[in-house]
Amino acid sequence: MTLSSFKHRTLLCLIALAALFGASWFYLYPLNQQSEIAGPVNISALPQQIWLEAAEHHQALNFDFLLENQGTTPVGIDSIELKAYDSNNKLVLRRSIDSNGFAPSIETLPGRVLAPGSRSLVFNPFHSFRPDVELHRLQFVFSLSIVNAAPETTASITIEPRLYQSKTRLLLPLKGKMMVHDGHDYYAHHRRLNTEHPAATELGLTQNFMRFSLDLNSTDHNFALFRGTGERNEDWYAWNAPVYAAGDGVVAQAVGNVPDNIRGGSSFFRPEQVKTDAMHFYGNYILIDHGNGEFSLLGHLQRGSLLVKPGDKVTAGQMLASMGNSGSSNNPHPHYELRSGAGLHVEGLPANFNHYQRHLGSTVLPVASGPIDTGDLLENN
Repeated sequence: MTLSSFKHRTLLCLIALAALFGASWFYLYPLNQQSEIAGPVNISALPQQIWLEAAEHHQALNFDFLLENQGTTPVGIDSIELKAYDSNNKLVLRRSIDSNGFAPSIETLPGRVLAPGSRSLVFNPFHSFRPDVELHRLQFVFSLSIVNAAPETTASITIEPRLYQSKTRLLLPLKGKMMVHDGHDYYAHHRRLNTEHPAATELGLTQNFMRFSLDLNSTDHNFALFRGTGERNEDWYAWNAPVYAAGDGVVAQAVGNVPDNIRGGSSFFRPEQVKTDAMHFYGNYILIDHGNGEFSLLGHLQRGSLLVKPGDKVTAGQMLASMGNSGSSNNPHPHYELRSGAGLHVEGLPANFNHYQRHLGSTVLPVASGPIDTGDLLENN
């Protein structure tokens, strides 16, 4: 066998192995050629203060990684490993996503190649944990390499999440039976606000103000969202239903003259208007200052239905407006978020609601206090 045919057969074997084991980044070493090394990649965590959202049966982490390729060559993310430590600095958990298998877990992350000088937002893939795991300190190690080259290098970041304790006594802003149509789980659109997306950067968005948001839909007794086909706003049980204050406070902002979008017809939301009117996202909305660094925002309200104005004091459970379909909305529902301030340059906060029921088929569980999220079937009397 000649040297040339040996090289050719070796290359074919390597490619076959790559196909067999499903490697996302399978790097071939050029013979007699020195491999490049991945340049410096800076990793930071967003937001600056990372909150742990705790429920009875799980814990959730909701934050992002911002990666900046400060080198001169493209860099690929090969794997991410998590090491979790308790308050005694003892290892309690290890997890990773990598290129192993026929459908590698690393493929759940889009945009894994960073061009020279570019920035990329990576949603934290390790988001749910058992309630008995102490998450005092978390170390994330990114394995990085130049595409089609070797060897790998690593970059790491350590965070210390803290359990968020709500300062405001909150009640659900709807009465009766309801469904969380879209919350803030890993797949929810509120959670997946990519501030590095061209559309987000054009609008000047730098923080995820809706990180813990909730789209709530009133339902009938069987938790159906609408009558018939749902083609009209009036078909939805949420349309024109009352919206209540989630907590005590003072109305900081209120807008009530935006037309409601028409199902199957006109939409009055204009993304470009956000540049001059940051809160245009919400259409008609009410922002309540709870006086402790927490603000409740209720959006997509019905035009002409607001019962309060800026400066009014409100109490938890007080009717504020009717549910509508205004702003960035495609069905009648109220959008609720607990947040750190007014405008869009703020962060969302975890919300714990008091005294509601959770429906689990034939079982109805009373909840004294706790968070809610996508798909939950709830009742509030």
